[in-house]
Amino acid sequence: MRFRTLASLISILSILTPAVSLSQSTPEEPISHLESTQELIARLTPQQRDQYDLAGNAFNSQQYAEAVHIYNLLLKDLPGDPVLAKFSAEASLNAGDTVVAINALKPIAQASPDDWQAASLLTRACAESGDKTCRDAGIAHMLDLQKHHLTPSHMQQYIVERIKVGQKTLIIYTSLEPWGHYHVYNYAQIFGEDGHLKLRITVESDDTDQALFAKQHPKEAAAGLRGFSLDGYEDAGLNKQQQRTEVHYTFKFFVGEPSYDTVREAFINIANGETLPTSSRLNILGP
Repeated sequence: MRFRTLASLISILSILTPAVSLSQSTPEEPISHLESTQELIARLTPQQRDQYDLAGNAFNSQQYAEAVHIYNLLLKDLPGDPVLAKFSAEASLNAGDTVVAINALKPIAQASPDDWQAASLLTRACAESGDKTCRDAGIAHMLDLQKHHLTPSHMQQYIVERIKVGQKTLIIYTSLEPWGHYHVYNYAQIFGEDGHLKLRITVESDDTDQALFAKQHPKEAAAGLRGFSLDGYEDAGLNKQQQRTEVHYTFKFFVGEPSYDTVREAFINIANGETLPTSSRLNILGP
């Protein structure tokens, strides 16, 4: 596991600029176009480009209020620009201002339903504001966009919620489709007060576990349900052979796919120490 810090997390807009078509069309329908970050940059004046760079530096330095201020100055010159509005909204989210973020994102999401960036950020804003109905609608909409190939092909998951748990920060992701060898459906990172990554948590449904699940829960398996596990992964450093190692924890099992609220509660309980692992083992990752 690579050692990461909270400060190293990059905006979804800057790390996943639209390199793919964000809308589908038939030969009879016009292709709708969504502005990309590169297109915005190309039409900025030198002075505006300097402001844009300052805003990006402020964002990456976690000076989110300053980033919002600069993006909003640019929006005075370029009113209604969707890319600038999304950057400003994400910075507002990171600053804890969900109301401003929602007010900025809703018009974009309504005007351009195929805009996966606006949809994912609005989903997060709804989750962090406590609006479960809006959150769940956003999750369903993101799955629909993925189903119709309107999200980047390499995009596996996105942030649904960022939560303070005591002095820790919990970031929860949901998958657009199960990924990895163990089929990860939900993923979370727990960062300590110092901003360093302490633990990764997953909700998995490993194919190799399904035979045992079917034996233990024959009726549920016959109905098409799968077994899921709640797992944790902690960096354990290098062993004497200079191999990278990690500790794998098993916390609990689920019959069928758990809801987002169930997953959220389970992640929070691990972050605050209320749920402890039932077993652990040391994994060797390699040089």
